[in-house]
Amino acid sequence: MNSSSEFLHRALLVSLSALAGSAGAVQVSPDYFNIEIPPNIAPLNFDVEGETKSAPVVKLRASDGEELVETGAKIRFAAGAWRRFLEKHAGEAVVGTLSVDGADYAFTNRISRTPIPTHLTYRLIPPGYTGFNEVGIYQRDLTTFQERPLYRNVQGSRVQCVNCHTYNNGDPGQYLFHTRAQNAGTQVVSQKYGNMKIQPQLPSGYKFGVYPAWHPSGDFIAFSCNDTSQIFYSTNPDKIEVMDSRSDLFLYRLKDGKVTMIDEDPTLFECYPTWSPDGKYLVTSSARTPFKDLPEDQEGREKQMQEKYSQVMYDLSVRTFDEQTLTFSPRRILVNALTSKRSFTFPRISPDGRWLVFTVGPYGVFSIWHRTADLWILDIQKNEARAATELNSNASESYHCFAANGRWMVFSSRRDDGVYTRPYFAAFDPETGKFSKPFKIPVEDPSEHTNRLLSYNIPEFSDGPVRESPRQLRLLTERAPREATGK
Repeated sequence: MNSSSEFLHRALLVSLSALAGSAGAVQVSPDYFNIEIPPNIAPLNFDVEGETKSAPVVKLRASDGEELVETGAKIRFAAGAWRRFLEKHAGEAVVGTLSVDGADYAFTNRISRTPIPTHLTYRLIPPGYTGFNEVGIYQRDLTTFQERPLYRNVQGSRVQCVNCHTYNNGDPGQYLFHTRAQNAGTQVVSQKYGNMKIQPQLPSGYKFGVYPAWHPSGDFIAFSCNDTSQIFYSTNPDKIEVMDSRSDLFLYRLKDGKVTMIDEDPTLFECYPTWSPDGKYLVTSSARTPFKDLPEDQEGREKQMQEKYSQVMYDLSVRTFDEQTLTFSPRRILVNALTSKRSFTFPRISPDGRWLVFTVGPYGVFSIWHRTADLWILDIQKNEARAATELNSNASESYHCFAANGRWMVFSSRRDDGVYTRPYFAAFDPETGKFSKPFKIPVEDPSEHTNRLLSYNIPEFSDGPVRESPRQLRLLTERAPREATGK
């Protein structure tokens, strides 16, 4: 094991001393204790670390006395026995015990009655800031350990970047993803309108749509169009800043390719659209620009932006939508950045329409690079917001997604080591707005979390697998873009 792997390995360990009420040296990785478990999740395998005189034993005991028992430093539950145990005891609290060298470490896990979506899609990318020679979008079956590629940039040109995969409320028959550089465009899969490649004609200076959001009807997609750049720090622990020098919103109608600009105010940045479950309003992140008369040359633009970028803070705003006229109301501020002295990004609304979860950072629009970024939740009915402390850590928490059933959330976290982003899951109670203790995506061999030196980017739930093969998606990227009908 090299020095980098050893560092990550140590960072992933979780001490059990708090569970034991003593200063014991036993550690486990990952931490799957005192959590709520989906009844259909793959086995939560973990490793017991440290030197032991005897083989560790873990027992899960249900209320009827049935036990699931595994022995050894590497706890690997048999898939069949695990599945039957969870299905039989869904809705119950299960008492767990880890016995090591005569000491018992107790914990309690609850098996939920509500399943987690069966699949998770994410982009795997090295956390190297500039390189994307090997980037792929993958889908994981959460009921097993099976992972398969949907589209990798090495299928086409090696200079491609692929990103921003987005489902319509977890529907594997309605999704999209972007390709950049060679064969640039947005690939749209729609059972309603057919599969297509689009590259809308946008106002001068914008190259393509960026952050997308499906309208619940499946008839429209809202996009932002952004002019971004990045700078690198030499002493700042955050390492990098992705800056937005201009951004607007537009609506794309799938039946005919009609493009409608939502707002072209040159003094307003607006991005990260998300629809309400009824499709009647759009929530976005928006900010007034401090930049005036930016130079045309890239170096001059970035220098002026860097000097003022800490002043850029994004409100959460809302616009109502008239589907018949394709018009939007003026924006109304939901959460004010100026009064809060914070920047609010990545809004996501719960399926029942009551809760809005968003990312809070010190400034700017790309919160994943800010170590202090946290998740917050807003009760839309009461207009009350709070930090989702049960989810947050001392590292960055960012992109998040509700399950279509409203009972689970996945989010991105760098809590393990501060470098690599991993998906974490938490149960959600829509009555109280509270989350359970989060747990990391299970893998068959937990050492994968140490040895796989890739970040999981933009985790998105879907209620089933994508039907298209990698070859079909590659052929879709090679199509000529569909012509737009204009504004």
